[in-house]
Amino acid sequence: MKRTRRTIKFRKRPLRKLKKRTGRRTFKRYTAPAKQPPPAVIDVPLVFEPVDVPQATISETKPRLTVIAPILNEEKLLPLFLESAASYADEILIVDGGSTDASVRIIDEWKKRANIRLFHMKQTGLPYSDDWNESVVRNFLVDQAAGDWIMAIDADEIMDDSFRDALPRLMAQKETDAISFPWVQFWMNPQTIRINAANDNHWSVNKYLMWRNHIGIRYDDAKNHCKLQMFGRYMWEIPNKVEVIPAYHYHYAFGSRVKANDNRRRDVDQYLGKPTGRIEYDILTKPFTGKHPAIMKSYFAEKKEKGDMNGSKR
Repeated sequence: MKRTRRTIKFRKRPLRKLKKRTGRRTFKRYTAPAKQPPPAVIDVPLVFEPVDVPQATISETKPRLTVIAPILNEEKLLPLFLESAASYADEILIVDGGSTDASVRIIDEWKKRANIRLFHMKQTGLPYSDDWNESVVRNFLVDQAAGDWIMAIDADEIMDDSFRDALPRLMAQKETDAISFPWVQFWMNPQTIRINAANDNHWSVNKYLMWRNHIGIRYDDAKNHCKLQMFGRYMWEIPNKVEVIPAYHYHYAFGSRVKANDNRRRDVDQYLGKPTGRIEYDILTKPFTGKHPAIMKSYFAEKKEKGDMNGSKR
């Protein structure tokens, strides 16, 4: 039987379509990389090992306190004042108004032990009067102060023993620019304090002793008994912090040996029964029930032992 041949015809596709379908990509045959010898061992320091590089100290700067005080013939209490102030102040600025006692010599000795700067501005005229021009002296001290805070405390005033430990807290607060303290004023002896009376309310008070520097707080232009102001407003007119730490005023704690050049000589004379002009108020006192600063307790004990004055019972 004769087979018939079957003819298969292939349809021709256009060349452009064929190229589009197959594309023109070419492929390279993968060749495995040749084997390399193992790397040599290299001694590399560990990255977490500490590096000996000097490091800057990261800490906030401690606020500094400048104590300012004008003086005149303060040899009696000046050594005690300096010992107390030097225990907490970074800087002590003093203006001497022309002392004729040992005050300047005492300060010069203390310069070897504390950061003290002494200025000389001789006062003329009657002490504790308008002749003194007190505000000029006190504002001069304010201008010289380098501390972050200023404390104005006189040579016959001693802060309570608790003040030193409380000072960092007081200077660290951000919401307060001025601080007042209870002012305890002794009268005729260390066991008695004077208190307010009718027409004489200058004794049982809080006194503005400490304020932040460089914020415009200065003394008014009064020549005697000048007062602190902030841009024309007195301190009691603006918000301030009242502390419970007392400041002790010993000016009148020595009976008849109070300095002759003080503001209350007539009061002293009347209290001691001496002839004096009439005063328009009573002298009211009460027993002191607190504790004297340690430095004053030692001073009174020494004086009592020598029979120089009545010592403190505290």
